Amino acid sequence: MWPLPWTANKEANTMKRIFLKKNQQKTILELLREQGEYLDAPCNGKGTCGKCRIIIEETQIPAKPKQREREVFTEQELEEGWHLSCMTVPTGDLYVHIPESRENQIQVQTGFNLEMKTENMGKEKAAYGIAIDIGTTTLAGELISLINGTCIKTASSVNHQRAYGADVISRIRAAMSGDAEKMRESILKDVSNLIETLLTEQKTGEQKACDISKIVIAGNTTMCHLLLGYSCEGLGAAPFTPVNLAPEDMTWGELTRENGHTGISRNTKVQIIPGISAFVGGDITAGMKGCDMRPDKCEMLIDIGTNGEMVLAAGDHFLVSSVAAGPAFEGGNISCGMPGVPGAVCRAVLFGKEKMVTKTIGGKPAIGLCGTGIIDVMYELVRHRIVDAQGTLKEPWFTEGFPIVPGKIYFTQEDIRQVQMAKAAICAGVEVLLQKSHVSYGQIEKVYVAGGFGTCLDMEKALGIGLLPAGLRGKLIPVGNSALEGAARCLTTKKEGNSLPPHEITSMSYEINLADTPEFQELYLKHMQFC
Repeated sequence: MWPLPWTANKEANTMKRIFLKKNQQKTILELLREQGEYLDAPCNGKGTCGKCRIIIEETQIPAKPKQREREVFTEQELEEGWHLSCMTVPTGDLYVHIPESRENQIQVQTGFNLEMKTENMGKEKAAYGIAIDIGTTTLAGELISLINGTCIKTASSVNHQRAYGADVISRIRAAMSGDAEKMRESILKDVSNLIETLLTEQKTGEQKACDISKIVIAGNTTMCHLLLGYSCEGLGAAPFTPVNLAPEDMTWGELTRENGHTGISRNTKVQIIPGISAFVGGDITAGMKGCDMRPDKCEMLIDIGTNGEMVLAAGDHFLVSSVAAGPAFEGGNISCGMPGVPGAVCRAVLFGKEKMVTKTIGGKPAIGLCGTGIIDVMYELVRHRIVDAQGTLKEPWFTEGFPIVPGKIYFTQEDIRQVQMAKAAICAGVEVLLQKSHVSYGQIEKVYVAGGFGTCLDMEKALGIGLLPAGLRGKLIPVGNSALEGAARCLTTKKEGNSLPPHEITSMSYEINLADTPEFQELYLKHMQFC
């Protein structure tokens, strides 16, 4: 097998040494979580993703490798002491080594493509607001001047709830299994740290004296439930009933349940943007506001993330829907997938069916694939017919995977299946909305494409693998983080423009449940094919 990102190559990783006391009832992953240590575990400890990797010191009691560990690691790596933390229960006190988190290096799209205004923060104390988008994988924030509506500073970070699973379903299950409060504490800490970053002067490292009047937060329904401490039980089973979808207004002190910190007064107003349904949340409401969508415009919004949400303006209302695309385009369930950190392959071109030429973030040595890299690789494999129409990787690469960086990064048959399922779900969801509203491709004027790809997504390659329907060619507009833009517009009329208020957007929105739509299943199977 091949070494995977974040592990196995000691020279490529900075390791952190941690002492753990024996506990025969808990895995090392669970013990690390209790100590506040972050370890990437997109499958939430099921052993399927193979990413919660650690080294157990040789001085400790050796653990016999499990079958899954033999599939993930080479014999050399197993001899070095590599294990999956979710599959290892310590029988004695031990030291483990975990890869240092690269979270501070994650490059998240924070800007909005249709409007980009920035200014330097003045020395005088003035009125400011903070907009935050809580994504399933990452957080993004903006410090906004309430005087003129301009953006002063942006920041981003990883959502550490990722340690409990890469998607909302995993988070819901973790919350229902007793981890809800830990997950709430985790996201509150992430939000607080993000705010602290926004308020810290880059040159001096000192926190700026800002008068923060208001904080607006957008997030999907699950993220908002976890933030507010609401039960996720209603989100975990049909009929999928949220505790609340209405706008939430509170103070910073009420949200955090403690005295003010991060330079924010306890009395600072906090607004949670309302959601539409259990799986079409306030982030989509904010995205519609950010794109200035109105029902009488023949436009669409497609947000590609861990969930794939889509919106269609249908005359006097909006039709909305959501598909469980999974974290494939964020690297969550891809063998060599990873966030957008330096060293992640973000571009790839194949020459002569043999040599894959890659470009990495920051020009660093390649260590894995981020979202745009995954789409590029998939496109090249399909274009050169190394992957057939059914999504089968041809020999001699079927068993070991196609080499992106020989000896280091491979794209496997299972990776292809994950991309296949994700793109089929998104494409089928878009077509169902069009069918239900009796709108043709020719009638669509604009399609805003939002999500973690930002403005970096190659639209032709997205069309080439069938991630988006071919009928939308020429209408696609990459906008970046529309949810963050919408949250920022809620801060001040100087920023808002002519966009609809969130409560009007939600009142005009109607959800199509794709699970109960026979056409979706048919279209899903159709779009599993590669053109």
